[in-house]
Amino acid sequence: MRSQARIGLVVCLLLAAALAPAATRSDFDSVVDFSVSLKTVAAAVAGGAPLPTGRLFVLDGTVADLTVLDKERGSFRARIELISGEWIGTEDVKSYACLVEFSGPGFFKSFPARAPKEPAADMVFLNSRLLVVARPIGLTTSHQGEKRMLLEGLYIRVIK
Repeated sequence: MRSQARIGLVVCLLLAAALAPAATRSDFDSVVDFSVSLKTVAAAVAGGAPLPTGRLFVLDGTVADLTVLDKERGSFRARIELISGEWIGTEDVKSYACLVEFSGPGFFKSFPARAPKEPAADMVFLNSRLLVVARPIGLTTSHQGEKRMLLEGLYIRVIK
């Protein structure tokens, strides 16, 4: 848990620096909503409270599925299923998921067609743990036919 807090702090500082040198906490809060988690996203899909609009979310989870939709560098697109979970008591686990789509040449190197012998630390594969900054696009259906929230991935970081 301590490492997740540290990663969250780093992301917070990076996003704050990107806003402007004179940005205040309220400026940052108007752009990023840290209260949203994969659990919140899954609840919104299931008919719970709607997601906040016009703000970015910082989500962490594990890559359960990865599909490269366009492998050309200039028009690159990849979609991942990001999952997380929690124990319910001592015998049941509840999982939460969403789909995140990354597009543009900036993500080309993050999703290699084949794993190199010595992959870079920022390459994304199945079962990679990630920290993602994203915004909602809308509802879609997963490969398994389940309703999922589709998010636009803006930033990605592999967590070791």
